[in-house]
Amino acid sequence: MPRPRRRRQNLLGVDDGGLVHVGNATIDAALTQWLSARHGSLKCDYDSTPVYFAPMSPNGIGNKVLALTMSFHLALMQGRAFVVTDWPPATLPTSYPLHEVVRPSACQALFDEDQRGRPPIAKSTIRWSPLTTASRFKHAFTQPHWCHQSTRLLEVPPEWASRVSWLQWWRALTQHLYSPGRRLAAGMAATLRAASLLRSPAPRAGAGREEAPLWVAPP
Repeated sequence: MPRPRRRRQNLLGVDDGGLVHVGNATIDAALTQWLSARHGSLKCDYDSTPVYFAPMSPNGIGNKVLALTMSFHLALMQGRAFVVTDWPPATLPTSYPLHEVVRPSACQALFDEDQRGRPPIAKSTIRWSPLTTASRFKHAFTQPHWCHQSTRLLEVPPEWASRVSWLQWWRALTQHLYSPGRRLAAGMAATLRAASLLRSPAPRAGAGREEAPLWVAPP
């Protein structure tokens, strides 16, 4: 007798015919709890919690995704709470709040409430990246622009080094950190509905009839 198919949780508010389902159901439960205890569920205060400040204004959306993920990894490796210091980034005008893009740490709200007239970061480059961040946190470290040169990016936390590979660790990081909210998920779905997927490379000029798109989203 065939086993009944388990109904997947629908996070986009659409029927099960959707092509993309967003969530982190494939992460090991123990690893999820470990990450939560050091991020979203972490007890946070200005006096005793060590924090990792991450500027998010390098050029290009791909760089921002990499910067977020690398910063989250380094914060965990240093036993610090991950805090984004400049959202929305100066190089990416957006109306989405930070919590629609990533799962914020428990310290993010405290940082956002602490308005100290911090100067805006026009662009995070080797020359212009801030080396310090004004805040009430007494144990803070600000990520330099060259954080990707740290050898710790090649490591896995000692607690998990014998249980997950480096690739499995980074997969878990991204699945835990990125948690698109309903507004962002709906925006991505609307964009995909208007997109056509084409073959690559494009057919050469004069090579015959033009190939039709592989798939066109319904109106």
